[in-house]
Amino acid sequence: MAWMPPLHILLSPITADTGAMIEQVQLKPLFYAAQKDALARAGDDEDDQFFELAKLATGLSEKELDQLKRPDYVSIAQYVHEMSTRPASFFLKEQDVTTHDQPVHLLLPLEAAGRNLSELPLEMPALRATKVMKKLATNKERAEFITAHCTGLMIPDLAGLTVPDWTELQERIDDFLNKPADFFRSATSK
Repeated sequence: MAWMPPLHILLSPITADTGAMIEQVQLKPLFYAAQKDALARAGDDEDDQFFELAKLATGLSEKELDQLKRPDYVSIAQYVHEMSTRPASFFLKEQDVTTHDQPVHLLLPLEAAGRNLSELPLEMPALRATKVMKKLATNKERAEFITAHCTGLMIPDLAGLTVPDWTELQERIDDFLNKPADFFRSATSK
């Protein structure tokens, strides 16, 4: 069964823009491109960033979100924080220790090149790819380039990844970029 975001039962119901009562909110996954856009809109203020991400995670309007009682907002903010910082394996509750030669299991399937992918195989980057990566202007461009290179995806396909999938990929790719060969030998021999 595919992963589903949690349903949040509101401690204190709110009134929808339509006048109906909202007693529960089906939380949604955060996607890489949408999160990046929301953070750009919010600027540097952390409260504004969480508010923008809460709009994405709940589908509620600004007026509806403003009605939330603080405990409900804190619950939603906690979900947003986990979505923004935890890898997919946290949500999938994978018990097995993954090795670096195993594919990354995606939180939600990704549509890419006419295929529906539930996992992404990773390939360690060659030195020439890291040389190209280092010439790119921003950290974002470098991360997107090396992620596309290691996964075989096109850069536009990365927008469809959930944030936890992006985080999982960054952790694994960071190991590829910074760990010595013995790290991988010991990980695959367990």
